[in-house]
Amino acid sequence: MDKKTQFKFRFLLGVLIIGGVFFLSFRYLMKGPPFLKVLAIGLVIGTCYFVVQDLINKNKNNKEEL
Repeated sequence: MDKKTQFKFRFLLGVLIIGGVFFLSFRYLMKGPPFLKVLAIGLVIGTCYFVVQDLINKNKNNKEEL
C-alpha cells in the first residue's frame, strides 16, 4: 500500500471515529444534566484533537522516510 492510499485510509478512519463520537455524545449525553453536557463537548473536542494530531504525526513521519 503506498503512502497516499494509506493516508486516505487513516483520514477516513479518523472521520468515522470523530463522527461516531459526535453522534454518541450528542445523542445520549445531551439528555442529562449540565455537567454531562460539558463532558460531552469535552469528549468531542478531545477526540478531534487526538485524531488530527495522530494524522499530522503519521504524515510527518511518512515524509521523513522519503
